Amino acid sequence: MNSQYLLAFDLPRELDAERKRINRELRAINADMVQHSFWKSGNLRELMSLAVFIKNSGGSARILEEKLIFGNE
Repeated sequence: MNSQYLLAFDLPRELDAERKRINRELRAINADMVQHSFWKSGNLRELMSLAVFIKNSGGSARILEEKLIFGNE
């Protein structure tokens, strides 16, 4: 099974153009939106690039590795 990663980010409201760019790029790498500003993808390299862009734009970003603790699979 491939690793999955979660990108959680926060941008100031006035950075609407940056938010649109981030959402476009996340959709382009087929990331799944978990919640608003919380996305899941197996493409760590692209998530890292977006996290750096977010931080350089004045926002905050974190990338977490998904780990299943319990499931009925």
